[in-house]
Amino acid sequence: MFCSDCGMANGLAVLSAGRLARESGRGHIAVSPLEKSSVVAALKILRSEGSSVSVLAMDESGRVIPDSLAEVISDETGLVACAWVNGVSGTIQPVCELAGISHSAGAWFHTDASDAAGRIEIDLSCTDIDLITVCSLKIGGPPGAAAVVMSNADPWIASVAPELTSMPNIPGISGMAAAMDIMRAGMEPRGRIVNQLRADLLEGLDSFNVRYSIIGGDLEHILPGTALLNISQAPGKLHTKLEMENIILPSHNSTDRLSYLDRLGFDMSNSEQYLGFSIDAGNTSVDVEHFLRSLVMIIQSEKGGRRED
Repeated sequence: MFCSDCGMANGLAVLSAGRLARESGRGHIAVSPLEKSSVVAALKILRSEGSSVSVLAMDESGRVIPDSLAEVISDETGLVACAWVNGVSGTIQPVCELAGISHSAGAWFHTDASDAAGRIEIDLSCTDIDLITVCSLKIGGPPGAAAVVMSNADPWIASVAPELTSMPNIPGISGMAAAMDIMRAGMEPRGRIVNQLRADLLEGLDSFNVRYSIIGGDLEHILPGTALLNISQAPGKLHTKLEMENIILPSHNSTDRLSYLDRLGFDMSNSEQYLGFSIDAGNTSVDVEHFLRSLVMIIQSEKGGRRED
């Protein structure tokens, strides 16, 4: 099913599956604690209509704990929802394991894969995922297109959420399909390139004695080329100073990031210390070097001295 954007696609999938499940006597929903606002909004509607919602537990890295689903799921559970990847930290969730637990109890499983598509392998033929959301913009396609892909669910489930139906954007859908083919074709070599650049960046931080920790777990559970760092020596207005060096990073004051860090229990008194990046295949070692030298220069100048080359 095609929609005009990812928010509508998420709402359509969750509302439709939740309503049909409740009609069949399965009014309980289990959801991860880090879902996007579009999923949360759909869950609020379902709760107002009589569904009950349980929030799953996560570990210190922000990954959902599968055992927490096993503890709350029952024969009254009709839907489980968990985004494939967290868009703030790049943390990859154990969705295949969660989907397997869901199916063992007879519940549908939905995942928002808009931050995962084109960056990691997604093969619905070998998973128990029923509904998956993908977004055109996130894979380099034109705006105004998104989709809910159904592997096991009845395609007519959308009929129970008429408030979210929309006219298909044919040019946008065509562009989305073309972008998906391009992303899929180059995914493996692109992943190797950006992972090497990320490794070079982190090694550079170590060589310059910049103290940091990676938020979101081990790198094997984080999207290629992505990381959210906690820089212990971060000076005030770090992001603004980096922008003056032509380094533009994701907003450190975005609602999504602040909410994510707060849920994980991080100190929010200085949001400048949380520095996130996502390296693209268009980046080079020159970009990594420029970033490292700019960051170190800013940190050293804040201390009252600059590092000598």
